[in-house]
Amino acid sequence: MTSKLSGDTHQKKPFRVLSLDGGGMRGLYTASLLQNISTQFARQRNLNELDIGKAFDLIVGTSTGGILATGLAFGLSIDKIIHLYREVGPTIFIHPQPNKMLPLILWVKRCILKPANSSAPLRNALVDMFQNATVRELYENRHIGLCLTAVKMIDEKIRVFKTPHIPQKNMDDKYTLVDICLATSAAPIFLPLAGIQSPRDNQVLESYADGGLVANNPVLIGVIEALQLAEPTQPIHILSIGTGSAPEGDLLKEGDLNRGLWHWNAGVKTLTLSMNAQSSSADFAAQFLTKWLSRNGQTIKIVRFPEEKKSKAHLKYLQMDLASSEALCAFSSLGARDAIAAYRLSQDMESDEGKIIYEAFHSMPELINRSRGHDRL
Repeated sequence: MTSKLSGDTHQKKPFRVLSLDGGGMRGLYTASLLQNISTQFARQRNLNELDIGKAFDLIVGTSTGGILATGLAFGLSIDKIIHLYREVGPTIFIHPQPNKMLPLILWVKRCILKPANSSAPLRNALVDMFQNATVRELYENRHIGLCLTAVKMIDEKIRVFKTPHIPQKNMDDKYTLVDICLATSAAPIFLPLAGIQSPRDNQVLESYADGGLVANNPVLIGVIEALQLAEPTQPIHILSIGTGSAPEGDLLKEGDLNRGLWHWNAGVKTLTLSMNAQSSSADFAAQFLTKWLSRNGQTIKIVRFPEEKKSKAHLKYLQMDLASSEALCAFSSLGARDAIAAYRLSQDMESDEGKIIYEAFHSMPELINRSRGHDRL
């Protein structure tokens, strides 16, 4: 196929990375976006369903984006992943944080000594999807690199679980996909911390918190890994997708500066503030870094999928632990809407970003087994 980026059939294939943000139940937005845009490309090519993960050499994800990243790398149908959000999500987040004062006080009271929800429904769903497949088995069968972020509780430092796409970095080979997905998505307050029995020493219990605390937008992880994996003259293309987060900024007066627990939603607001701030800063840093690297001959292009303006009707449902039928509808409809915008961009031959999206989705093979990705392991 002639490259739409240059028209040169001999141009080196780009090293492709997919980067997926965290955001709890808002992961349904990301999954819906990918489902809708991939369906458009499948129809264009007269195929049933595309194997989204196979278009990428590396997939990086955080929290809910980490679960989605693992599913795509594993070869699951995007429909099955959406089923996780729609059917299992409401059984996970059964106690969402209220917005009114009295219900919030009662919610805080019940969460003083334990998280708001149990992780058991999520673990059961992950076992159904991945069974006992390990990190190494995924890479050996699919040849797709995978990186998931988490925070080590023992020293409060970042932990990046990796497939052995860099052969000498194989310490994570024996971790199960279920365990690393639980580690990356262990959101404080909302869910318990993840406890993993070390595959190197079964007497050691490793504990982890949600990767969104340190890299809610894991695009910089993608840049770092790609620089180690791509050939010196091979272009790097990174597709970065958010979770349709609601704008939560405040225009404050002097009298609003003395904030208490109520104003910070019992502390949860500080969590979302941190996640939103470092997500945007990661995107800025990655874009700035790639411009300087490009001056030295390494071509790196990052395409952050555009998010259209949200209506007031949508905004009240964009809560990361909200899994009501109305919230599920909002996540899905916003994902479908933004997929249309992304697909239109991909058809614009004058846009470098559009061409990069086009080539990634056009390179996806047909998904062979649409029901259970682990049937091939």
